[in-house]
Amino acid sequence: MMHSAHMRVRKALASFFSRLFCRRSVIIIADHKTQHVPFSVGTQLAMVFSTLAVVVWVSYSTGSYMAAKRVLVEKDRTIASTTLENERIEAEFTLLRRDLTTLAQQQNTGKLASDAKMIVEQYANTDDANAQALQAGKKSEGPDYNAVFARIEFLEKRVRDLQSTHDTMVDEIKLATNGKIKELQRVIAMVGMDGAALQEKRREKSRGSFFGFGDGGRGGPYEPVATPMLRAREPELYMSLKQLMVLSDIVRHMPLSQPLPQGSKKTSGFGTRVDPFTGRLAFHSGLDFSAPHGSSVRATSDGVVVSAGWQNAYGKMVDVDHGLGFVTRYAHLRAITVKEGQRVSKGTVVGQQGSTGRSTGSHLHYEVRYEGRPLNPKSFLSAGEYVRSLEN
Repeated sequence: MMHSAHMRVRKALASFFSRLFCRRSVIIIADHKTQHVPFSVGTQLAMVFSTLAVVVWVSYSTGSYMAAKRVLVEKDRTIASTTLENERIEAEFTLLRRDLTTLAQQQNTGKLASDAKMIVEQYANTDDANAQALQAGKKSEGPDYNAVFARIEFLEKRVRDLQSTHDTMVDEIKLATNGKIKELQRVIAMVGMDGAALQEKRREKSRGSFFGFGDGGRGGPYEPVATPMLRAREPELYMSLKQLMVLSDIVRHMPLSQPLPQGSKKTSGFGTRVDPFTGRLAFHSGLDFSAPHGSSVRATSDGVVVSAGWQNAYGKMVDVDHGLGFVTRYAHLRAITVKEGQRVSKGTVVGQQGSTGRSTGSHLHYEVRYEGRPLNPKSFLSAGEYVRSLEN
């Protein structure tokens, strides 16, 4: 049965190939002549197989070419992307190196400058290595990206550390400034003065005369202070520092030191008392101090001598203008050692203790006046002791 089917298949294939590849002839007609060119079965089979081989080869070659083209396109994209990335990184390196070079040139002191110089030198060493590689005929591999990224990370950490240090420093300055402001405000309150009014007066005086007294000459090179950055970045600290300077200047104008050496004794207070000549109640506009006759009497703050001479009941008297409306008076002096218009510093000897004028004996009559009104010198002396305790 199987043999019979096999035979039928063979006969069918033989019949198909005999019909497909039978003997054929090609008729060629030229110049009214007819010519028959026979094509045998073998020739036909050879032509068919040759055609199939060409088709297979062309198909394979086309597929390989397309695949290779896709690979090349992908590689071109990768190369282009890598090139752009390298160019971007190189540009960043160039900007970073420029900034570091500028930083190293501008900052001549401090640790930051030394760090910047170290990094710039590392960049220079990297460039030198690349140049040597090129001179040796080797292909330069470009900057050491890992090393550069490490340097960038170092710089970022350095900036964070500096910012942290800056914030800590600003907080400490704010704390110290606010503490000092409170101390100065207490000093002003101790002498019974209006701090706000004094600050306004100080601002007005600063636009006029030097130190608030006289109109002395001024000059010197112009060196602007870089405050806009502080005012923009730390406005609270800027205003606190500005207030601190104003209050410090106000307290500096106040007469807070002792007019006589240590050991002097207060013999009469400020205010209502029994007059030593009449025995009646009278207002005493200062403090009386007693020290050895001829003791040096000293100015209790910086200022300008506005009066030096005989003044009736005060006897030999010296007035010193300290600015901002403060004036001190030293009376009953035996001798005067300064002259009108003379600038004096705190501690300058203005005269010697005596008993001139309306006086019962050798002593110093000391007054503190503000805008012509007498104030209790005891408050200023107590405030001075408080200031000295802070300094110690």
